[in-house]
Amino acid sequence: MTNPKLRQEIAEGPALANEPYTFDVCAEKLKVGVLTFSSSTECSFSYDENWTRCGFDISPYIRVDGPIEDRDVTRFIRNLLPEGTGLRCLISTFNVSRLSILEILNHVQVESAGILHFEARESHSAPSRELTNQMLFGRLDTFSNVVIWDNCFRLNVAGVQKKLNIHQKNDGSFWLANKELPSTHIIKFAEEEHSTIILNELLCMRLAKAIGLEVATVELLRVFDSHGKAKHSAISIERFDREALSNGTVHKRHIIDACQALNLPPEHKYEQIFGRHPDVAHCRDGARLKALFAFARQQNFSHQNVMQMLSWVVFNLIVGNSDAHGKNISFFIDTTGISLAPFYDIVSIVFEARRIKNLDTDLAMAIGDEFDSGSITAFHLLSFAEEVEVTPTQLLTVVEQVALDCKRFATPVLCTDELMSKAELEALGQLIQLINQRADHFLRQTSLFDEVQKALL
Repeated sequence: MTNPKLRQEIAEGPALANEPYTFDVCAEKLKVGVLTFSSSTECSFSYDENWTRCGFDISPYIRVDGPIEDRDVTRFIRNLLPEGTGLRCLISTFNVSRLSILEILNHVQVESAGILHFEARESHSAPSRELTNQMLFGRLDTFSNVVIWDNCFRLNVAGVQKKLNIHQKNDGSFWLANKELPSTHIIKFAEEEHSTIILNELLCMRLAKAIGLEVATVELLRVFDSHGKAKHSAISIERFDREALSNGTVHKRHIIDACQALNLPPEHKYEQIFGRHPDVAHCRDGARLKALFAFARQQNFSHQNVMQMLSWVVFNLIVGNSDAHGKNISFFIDTTGISLAPFYDIVSIVFEARRIKNLDTDLAMAIGDEFDSGSITAFHLLSFAEEVEVTPTQLLTVVEQVALDCKRFATPVLCTDELMSKAELEALGQLIQLINQRADHFLRQTSLFDEVQKALL
């Protein structure tokens, strides 16, 4: 819940300038440090003395044993904040400035991605409330927002899709997350124009798991009307930065996304930071695969982790997930170092584009200098291999294995634990057909590797 005293201080302006506003930054019950705002858009951070002795870097650019730049802290915090539909709802409901990091953080302070939470001078915890089917149906059926409950903003994770983080108890009941009940799952809802996106993500995520990728666990949710008829669908994603213990408590793990790992602001999650228009397409200062793989090697990732990243890139190409940007891959951090976290948000944008006019299917991060998701050739794949320092043989092996496994496992059986309508089964069949076609395309491209390499030499 927003702090009314904070709103007054921001409105007055000089009060904030004369007396910086601070948050205690905590990891569960441990104090990590203090976040200080000198203005609503700029902040600094200092570690707590006890954390410097027994803790770890919360970011590669916010180190316990080195100088900390305010710019790096501000970027780190901005990457924790909501985007898209959730942010627009927060701004319109509470009259918050889109530019005010301080005001936005004040609404999401209790729980962010990873282990951290923020405690203000006067924290106001949101009340506990069970989220019933009837409550959720009422919101979805009237196209109301799903993130404002009890005059509190209940979304504490980044991302543009319509979503809500919830706490699932051992009895299966859903509760709106707060400080006492940290979220264990994220529920994502389909916008009206994206009616198939829930099934799309369900199949893609389960297919990824079937072929050996480490991914978040997903389940299909149905929201029923008063007559017991399923009217709305959603997907429940089990949070991999949370562990629900048998005693009902929740243990958190710290994670950062690729934008935080590469010290980029959230608007640089796409490699082409201003889009694909010819006048600005050359501006490629955003997240890119070359930098991601260099980061993995700099942090001494295991060979298995690097190969998982390579398989993730290839799988995204095959299923048509062109929106695999810098906030759609994350890393664990603890006292032992940095390692790859499970993958998430895998959706075939290419499939969605068949129904939605003008939906952008350009790749978030280029493959061998090519952004067109439908134009990747053997040459682009080999160029990509050179960029990320894997051998052509390694890439060929991964592409062939992922493509063949996709053709083998991409069947409606992946979703047979859910009761599907005829229309849903038809949509799944069309998506599977697309995946098979794209798998065949990339198998053809690998068969040309030797020919292309000889031509280049």
